[in-house]
Amino acid sequence: MVKTEIKEKRKKKKAENTSSFGKYYPMFKSYGLPLIALLLAYLGFKLRNITSNYKTFLDPDTFYHYEIYRLAIREWLPKYFPLANPPAGLKIGESLGLYTVQAAFYKLVSPLGYDVMGAFKLWPPFVGAMTIIAVYFLGKKLHSSWAGIWGAAFMMFSYANFTKTMSGNNRGEGPFMMFFLYAVLFLLIYLDEKKWNWKKILGGALFLVTSVLYMGVWLGSQFGVGILLLFAAVHTVVLFIFGKIDELKRFTGEFYPLYGLSLLLGLALNTTGFVKIKGFLVFSIEAFIGLAILAAIMLYGQRAGLNYSDKKHRFGVVAIVGVLGFVAAYFYLGPDLLKFLGSASQSNPLYQTVAELAKTQWSDIKDYYSLRYTYDYTLKKIVGVDGLIFFVSLAGFVIVLVRFVLKLVRGDLTGYKEVFIVSYYFGSLYLLLTAVRFVFQASGAILLLAGIAIGEVFLFVENMKESTTTKALYAILLIILFLPLPIIGAQHSKALATNTAKAQGSVPADWVNTLTWLRDNSDPLDSATSWWDYGYWIESSLLGNRRSATDGGHAYDRRYIVADFFSHYGNESEQDFEAWELNYLIVWQKDIYKFNAISYLGGAIDYYEYSHVPMFQVIPMQYIQYVNESGKTVVYINTGQAAYQPVMTVDLVKGMIINGGGDIPYVLYVFGNYGVLAYKKVAFSNFVRLAFHIPYSFEPWDAQKLFANFKPVHNNGGVSTYEFRPFAVYRIDKYENGTWKAFYSTMGGGKLPLGEQKLRLWISAFGRDVKDAALIFEAYNGTELIKRETLAEGLSIDHLNETPVEVSLFVPNATSYRFVLIQDGPVGVLNGEPRVNGEVANPSYLLDEGQSGQLELKAAFRKDYSDVELALRASVVYYVAPNGKDIEKDEFHLEPHQDIITYVPVKGLSVKAGDNVITAQASMPDGVFEGYIQKLYQKYGEDKVVIVKKRVEPVFITKKEYAIWEG
Repeated sequence: MVKTEIKEKRKKKKAENTSSFGKYYPMFKSYGLPLIALLLAYLGFKLRNITSNYKTFLDPDTFYHYEIYRLAIREWLPKYFPLANPPAGLKIGESLGLYTVQAAFYKLVSPLGYDVMGAFKLWPPFVGAMTIIAVYFLGKKLHSSWAGIWGAAFMMFSYANFTKTMSGNNRGEGPFMMFFLYAVLFLLIYLDEKKWNWKKILGGALFLVTSVLYMGVWLGSQFGVGILLLFAAVHTVVLFIFGKIDELKRFTGEFYPLYGLSLLLGLALNTTGFVKIKGFLVFSIEAFIGLAILAAIMLYGQRAGLNYSDKKHRFGVVAIVGVLGFVAAYFYLGPDLLKFLGSASQSNPLYQTVAELAKTQWSDIKDYYSLRYTYDYTLKKIVGVDGLIFFVSLAGFVIVLVRFVLKLVRGDLTGYKEVFIVSYYFGSLYLLLTAVRFVFQASGAILLLAGIAIGEVFLFVENMKESTTTKALYAILLIILFLPLPIIGAQHSKALATNTAKAQGSVPADWVNTLTWLRDNSDPLDSATSWWDYGYWIESSLLGNRRSATDGGHAYDRRYIVADFFSHYGNESEQDFEAWELNYLIVWQKDIYKFNAISYLGGAIDYYEYSHVPMFQVIPMQYIQYVNESGKTVVYINTGQAAYQPVMTVDLVKGMIINGGGDIPYVLYVFGNYGVLAYKKVAFSNFVRLAFHIPYSFEPWDAQKLFANFKPVHNNGGVSTYEFRPFAVYRIDKYENGTWKAFYSTMGGGKLPLGEQKLRLWISAFGRDVKDAALIFEAYNGTELIKRETLAEGLSIDHLNETPVEVSLFVPNATSYRFVLIQDGPVGVLNGEPRVNGEVANPSYLLDEGQSGQLELKAAFRKDYSDVELALRASVVYYVAPNGKDIEKDEFHLEPHQDIITYVPVKGLSVKAGDNVITAQASMPDGVFEGYIQKLYQKYGEDKVVIVKKRVEPVFITKKEYAIWEG
């Protein structure tokens, strides 16, 4: 009987060995799955590379990243960018590792025929492909080969990951995830090796290298540092509570030194700018030291008489030490500790208006973690259908928790893998629920857990008490069952990428044409501004290649000021744009769809109106009805369900202004084939008039003044470009027969009369006063100056209460004439990194109050100047909140201000056209800002003033010519 059973087992084993499935299944897992992972990486690369045919870039921020990447190819660690934040320029605040790594990538692939642009566009799909491979190996290490391959499959097509690794999106989030996942992989290799050998040493070394890289490519890399710190804390506590002291000793002896060394390396590299998360690294080191002290108490506390006899006592030790540690940290770091820990959720009016910082909703999760997508005709966008991948990841999370508990019950000491997964998933979900912008960063954990969920099904089959052949057959059936997931997902992702690629870039043709005109028709030192979303386009060497006063990542304080100008009119809208040395203003009609944010930041509306009341609504002509009521024309907006009268109708086709009953708080503008309803508070704003070329004045002469200071110079489609003139004549009267008669206006035009004339010039001083100026008259025949006469000296005009200037002159017969104002004004811009005492300094805040130093500046000028004064200009941007600072209250609204506090003289000098290197000793007095801010508190109330930004900038002041009228 025994012999018979033995024979049967031998036959069965022989049959398995001779079965093709039984023989090749292990080989398929060992060699086939890695090859499939490479195939998935290749497919992921191809999908992400579809958008490489963009003429420019998919993402607006990438325009800026491209400029710094170009600098990094030459300098490796660039410190300064001259085209942002004029006139001082920008000390680059982003982690320079992002650009250095891409520059190194260019050096590697350039021998293959890739130019600077080609390598730049290749980088995101390459990152995506390498991340897919990382997920495969990490899933294999954390769970199984099947978890790795399915995680890689999800990563290949997932829209959540796809968005930040498509060609044309070169932000730091993608490289961060790639390097972080590899860092974790190398860490696990290091921890898995029980004895010191080449694998352990290599794993530890590669962990340190990839840790520095993930810290260096993204300012948000605190996330990775924090996840590993959380992992260390949780695993340490779990091991102690469950009495795994030997394993705790091993973990603290191996992980703690390696992780601590990675923090110190990151901190050391902060001095180079490669890594720029110094504050968080210091905090992490302090927290890590506290954790190490806690671990020491756990390991050696019994020697001091602590009771570790059971779980209850050990948990009590952890709780007491933890509370004491938090209290100590609170007193060490001060009351700002809680703010620091919650910094990711802090907000202000500016952040309230940024779409990607909005709180994540289920619809967002569904849009990014679905298998299938469809077009929503109501929302007018492609939306996710099922959110399936997210649900599968939740199943994977439950599986990991169950596995972890079972391991603890069995006394299995490899639970650190499950602890990491739980820490990573919790941290990712926290980010995901904090803001929409973190949807991508959460994809690493979510897709990994989704792969683990499916991998668990395969493990269940492999652990069945069946023959290898049978299990192999079951595995094949599972593959067939789950294969539609990546196939369907890839098809939808390809369709999304293809549709996106058809747009040929994020820059509309009207903007391309406008910025091409700007580049070809302005001085290289000129600056322009628009709403901040378009600043990177203005700065891009591919488009405008000009300085921009504000952009997508810098000069946030100026967003309030631009918003104030756009959303108001008259004196209330005036800001000293010349302090920015602004030359051109660009206005886009489509910003009506962003005008809730603009109006809110500019202080024209309150928070309730921002959240609930649309500033503009486009109305089809069939809804606009002109009705004669008792001989009076009345305009209705008739939707078929109800009819409403606006406050006023401005018919730009018929040239009519029709007052209405005000059933709705809007002004209706009629343009030929459509109408626009403008909310009454912004209906006559500068934006409306400049964007739509509307000469209507709510107050007398207001439109004439606006279009005098902002002279139309170019229009393309819905994008209009204006030349900014701080001082401009908007009206001229001549004295005739005892009365003044207007013969010239900005919109109406008019010729200068010949002969002896007594004139009255109405000068619009925008945002700054005329002070001690000279008024000059010039006459030209062609380009030859035939007359130049000083009409007035010591001239001053209050820009908030302008009065006309009377002059007498003889006007000769000539081909053209000019009135010129000469007064002190800023010239020149910084064109290289400024240094203070030999160190690269922040150009927007060169010296602190009470600080002195040797300045070394590189400044560029349009022409020679013989008498220039270098000064330090102290200014502050703040807003007043009359109804209190609580930004979540419906009645919250703000009033932005930009005040120049003082000019601190530094040095007199002469300069040449082009670049000049200037050195000078400078000192900033004590109390410049504090004294001024205290005055603001006294004027408005300390509980109503919010300081946005303080600046100390170098400026060059000289007698400057302003052409205030030409004709």
